[in-house]
Amino acid sequence: MVPASPRPDANVGPLSRPWLVLAIYLAATGLFYGFVTHFPLGPVEPIGPGPLDRAIPHWPLTVPLYLSYLLVMPALVAVGRNRTWLLPAFFAGALAAVACLFCHLFHPTEVVRPDAADGWLAWLYRIDSPLAASPSGHVALPVAIAVVLAGLRERIGAVFIAWSALLVVTVLTTGQHMVVDVGYGIAVGLMAAAATLVLLLLNVDLRTMSALLAEWGGIVITLRLAVVSDNGYLYALAVLVIATRQHALFILYHDATHYHLTRRRRANDFLINAAIGVPGLVPVEFYRPLHLAHHREVGTPRDPERQFLYDRQPWRFRPLGALALARQLLGDLLVLNMVRNMAAYRRSNPQPIRVGKPFLAATVVWIAIVATLVATCSAHTLGIIALLWFGPLLTLSVMIQKIRSMAEHSGGPHATPGWADWTYSWRVGWLGRVMLWPYHINLHLQHHRSPAIPWHALPGEIGQDEARLDAGALLPLLWAGRKRG
Repeated sequence: MVPASPRPDANVGPLSRPWLVLAIYLAATGLFYGFVTHFPLGPVEPIGPGPLDRAIPHWPLTVPLYLSYLLVMPALVAVGRNRTWLLPAFFAGALAAVACLFCHLFHPTEVVRPDAADGWLAWLYRIDSPLAASPSGHVALPVAIAVVLAGLRERIGAVFIAWSALLVVTVLTTGQHMVVDVGYGIAVGLMAAAATLVLLLLNVDLRTMSALLAEWGGIVITLRLAVVSDNGYLYALAVLVIATRQHALFILYHDATHYHLTRRRRANDFLINAAIGVPGLVPVEFYRPLHLAHHREVGTPRDPERQFLYDRQPWRFRPLGALALARQLLGDLLVLNMVRNMAAYRRSNPQPIRVGKPFLAATVVWIAIVATLVATCSAHTLGIIALLWFGPLLTLSVMIQKIRSMAEHSGGPHATPGWADWTYSWRVGWLGRVMLWPYHINLHLQHHRSPAIPWHALPGEIGQDEARLDAGALLPLLWAGRKRG
């Protein structure tokens, strides 16, 4: 097994393209917030004033200060765009905000506002929904940022501490939140900050961790909407969404095989097993030796892809006729090829698969998650969740991964006209990135050439005038057409 990469800490250095990251964050959370404040997915719990709330006056003049929340993340980026602390501070704030939004997704709440309001308060109540009350995201996000900056001993942390205190006051003086909402918001902010500081202590790549959390966020939202809708058409759409996101998780899993999630091996393997190794039924301890052997032996008869991945299947790293290609893809879709893969592996490796403590610890985490679902969900809901997870995992996700794998390696130099390498590199658009080539896996030639480089640094490995195939060349690469069928 190769040693951990000697690369520097992935979190050292300013965040690349911070304004684009901010725009994506604002668009995603704005859409999410708009949804939970207009379409509650369950009974709404009203949050009325307690004794402390009744003692707090409502001041219309504090409305502009309350709205300054909208400037917290842009101000953070503006001040920190060239600083190394921006990545952890942004991660903590985003984690806190999204955690609050997920609370609203599963437990809708509504603040009970005053019966009478005038001036700026009346205007605020007209434009801002009373839903999504507890926990208060207005409090959680700035608290998370302030605590992380304080933990990193950055002077700018004092500004965000003061800003957090100001927002705590104004969410109460505008009547937009109650004391209990503030308390829960502070708790969420502290937990997000603590999680961020622990990840930094473990040298976890926050870019990859953000991607893992974003993929799981999309899966959880999809499952929630599908369960609430109980609609066959939405189930079909959910299968497609979940399959592509499972595929994306496995791309990040592939990166963690090279210890790019963190150089601390046990932490790396625990985190990636918890993220997809356990729910994806593939321990990283099982996959890593095969993948590293693939890097060493690519293109040779000892390459595990040639030994196991395409065992008794039509694919031979060259375009197939229509019938053979259909047989290949249907075999992947219908689990037949997966059975062939495992049978070939067991014939060559009769010893049982050994897993380590990281996998066992991740399994305990998933036992706790499943136990919580069993305790809180009906049998019908559990069945839908299991079907929407394992259905695509064993079928459509496998086929997507196999197509991507077929697009990664050739049958040898010049097997593809004009291509002199065993490994392809692709130029792809947004649809290709979403469906087939997420997280720069399209730069597979660069990955094989520099396996010590994490996924987010691969674009920097593209040589000047280096050839890449256009995404439109994928179909001819797979299908020989009528003349060659």
